[in-house]
Amino acid sequence: MKLKDNWTLTELGDDYVAVPVQGGADTFSGVVHLNETGKDIWEGISDGLTEDEIAGRLVCLYEDLDTIRALDAVKKVIGMLKDGGLLED
Repeated sequence: MKLKDNWTLTELGDDYVAVPVQGGADTFSGVVHLNETGKDIWEGISDGLTEDEIAGRLVCLYEDLDTIRALDAVKKVIGMLKDGGLLED
């Protein structure tokens, strides 16, 4: 899985938004809002990590987060990105 090249992540206040660039707006109109955890998941995907590796990274970053909840968050964000057409296999 990897992020499509025509998307970039930008910080906007306390949130992060993924916006289409270089023709990405041809297939998607709008932006994708992410919180801090969503940004961390985005970066894990960008780094080529698996779902389990991203969840492990989240557990290290957030001391109150266990592996099961981290993996659930990763799956939800990846599902949202897939539904939005931001990921390719």
